[in-house]
Amino acid sequence: MPIEVAMRDGVSLETFVYLPKGEGPFPTLVTRTIYGLPITPLGGELFDSRQTLAHLATAEDEDKGDDDDDLDPAEALARGWPLITENGYALVIQNTRGRMGSGGVDRSWLDDRNDGYDLVEWVADQPWSNGRIGIFGDSGLGMTAALAAAAQPPSLDAVFLQAAPADPFGTDMAPAGGGLKAETLLLQGASLAFDVSPAHFEARGIAPDEVPGFVDAIGRYFSALSQGIGDPLSSDVWMAAPLGQSPELERLMPFWSLLTDADVLASYRTELDVRDDITVPTSIVSLWQDSFVRSSIALHEDLVERGVPTELLIVNGSHYEIDDPRIYPEPRMLSWFDHWLKDRPMPDRETVELAVQGTGGEFLRVDGMSDLIASALMVQLTADGGLELSGDGTTAEVAFTSDPTDPVPTLGGRNLLAAAGSLDHSSLLGRPDVAVFQTAPTAADTMIAGAVVAQLTIRTDAPSLDVSARLLDIAPDGTANLILSHLARMADTSAGEVQVSVDLGQIVHQVDRGHRIALLLAGSDFPAWDRNPQTGGDLFTSSEMQPATFAIVTGGGAPSILTIPLLNSN
Repeated sequence: MPIEVAMRDGVSLETFVYLPKGEGPFPTLVTRTIYGLPITPLGGELFDSRQTLAHLATAEDEDKGDDDDDLDPAEALARGWPLITENGYALVIQNTRGRMGSGGVDRSWLDDRNDGYDLVEWVADQPWSNGRIGIFGDSGLGMTAALAAAAQPPSLDAVFLQAAPADPFGTDMAPAGGGLKAETLLLQGASLAFDVSPAHFEARGIAPDEVPGFVDAIGRYFSALSQGIGDPLSSDVWMAAPLGQSPELERLMPFWSLLTDADVLASYRTELDVRDDITVPTSIVSLWQDSFVRSSIALHEDLVERGVPTELLIVNGSHYEIDDPRIYPEPRMLSWFDHWLKDRPMPDRETVELAVQGTGGEFLRVDGMSDLIASALMVQLTADGGLELSGDGTTAEVAFTSDPTDPVPTLGGRNLLAAAGSLDHSSLLGRPDVAVFQTAPTAADTMIAGAVVAQLTIRTDAPSLDVSARLLDIAPDGTANLILSHLARMADTSAGEVQVSVDLGQIVHQVDRGHRIALLLAGSDFPAWDRNPQTGGDLFTSSEMQPATFAIVTGGGAPSILTIPLLNSN
């Protein structure tokens, strides 16, 4: 049975306590969930992580058989709580403010620093707790764990974060100078509306007799989003301008205003950035194509710089694959907490373990990210579509037209709910609204290790533009698998010629001998990112869109350059 735990402002939050067998007091692990029960803290998603949300929305119930990817709730629970309590830990699970049976209003993570602090200190005062406390979370639960740790409760000893953002609105979903991760914000924001508590409805001024209508309207909107994400260019709800377009969500969820209000978005960037504030040992697990890997790496590097004990594991795959037992079978979390809460020896593993994308499971294991000694290979984009060590010095252009009403589709990448992962992009190579530059075939296996940056000179007739950059690994048979992608936004291009830097992020990826490295440039990557209307109008609320010409400048005094970090052995 749940118990009510009062926060500092008197609001009570629904909390569950699970104790191990034996005499206490016990070390305690805490998690705070935005999703309700059951939780699966050590693996075991309740659906096949290889499916898209669109598949889930339209699939008929069927017998899943014994496939480990399709756990029923009972099996998921069997893999979750007992792995903690049988290891001698008390487990505390709390539903966050305004969700499930908790009181208050859900302000989408803005209260989770204080509430997390209060829960940790409440646990420390319980007779069954020995005062040694760790907090953990996966995805959204990881965000609440990170925010609690950032509040620096004195009784907190260690943190474990898995596939979780450390700076979601400054690095991952709405970076300054970038666009909005539409596929994450729209679908995830809409899905969170379904588990709000009666107290939340009341606090938002929605009477009980209005609730069924709200739930029904949001359900229809969510269904249209989830079914349309597989083919968003044919979906009225995805192609609507401006973003959002759900009055019920705007009234129900304060979070929704960040889609239409730049000031609200700026406040989220400030409040939810935990990178400078965590001071206790922190283990971080991510995936190369996870939506939040950029801020996970940034958090690790910040902890190292400040001397806070930390470790980093990055495996191959995208967000939901972390819970696939074929990808991540080890209960790494328990060994981390065993060391910091039970004084057991640290397992024999390197501080940084990085899967090598493009291989069958190889890893680079080093003491720190700085040990990835790489040389920066700087190649120029050429007018004939090449990536070469030196151009011919002659200024030239490679031009294409970007039309936001017919955006270049997302075919993979660091996405949460759209197509995700290192997927084939060969179908995009011949489009007239992209520019592709590629190297000659590599003479040997080549390891990319570090941050990839495209420094571009662009001439345009648009008052505002987006640049989507996708780094590809093109095989001899023409398959063009994605290595990395990112988007940069220029809100003001009034000069006509602009310098645009697209930081694609960090990666460890092997390009096999005979493959080519390619850079695909476009004006959109939809629905991963929202569309720039290219009119100079308000980027959050504009309903008008217009085509624009992009000309990538090659050669001359301001050539466009791609920087690729290669291991020195290459």
